[in-house]
Amino acid sequence: MTPKNSSQNSQAKEPRDLRLRNQYFPNAVDLVFDKNMKGYVPLPILVRKAMKYLSAAELRVLIYLQTRCSLYMICFPTLEEIAHDLDLAGRRNLTPHIKSLEKKKFITTATGAGKKFFLVHDPAIAVAHLLDQGMVTSQDLFEINELLHAFKRDPITAKQPVKVTPIKQTKQA
Repeated sequence: MTPKNSSQNSQAKEPRDLRLRNQYFPNAVDLVFDKNMKGYVPLPILVRKAMKYLSAAELRVLIYLQTRCSLYMICFPTLEEIAHDLDLAGRRNLTPHIKSLEKKKFITTATGAGKKFFLVHDPAIAVAHLLDQGMVTSQDLFEINELLHAFKRDPITAKQPVKVTPIKQTKQA
């Protein structure tokens, strides 16, 4: 058996995506954000499947809140600050989107000590709620559960089983 040379060993240990990035984007290291630096906030991957249930403005607000959250998924920017950062014409244009995100169970808000606090939910909570509201198609649910399965997470199921209405037979004369 002949030992592999060191360049082959280092290539074999390099992650596939990094190999592809280096192959197709040789100067990528100068273009992408280094996640090891401060200032990086990950988004739950399930957001990509939940986006279709949000308006563009709701998605902007949700992502804004997610990027403002602490490790414990809570943040407390003022409504004026959010409206300013999202270039909305004041809190009056922001409030409907926050209420809609709450109704869809993407976030919860609470007020205390003169501040509004935002708790950003796991998107699976919102998807489960939307499923119970009849807004998630069976195909979408299948794809969402496939994604959850890939990450060894429990599938989302409806709280209430679908009621099957029996067909009434009419008497024939």
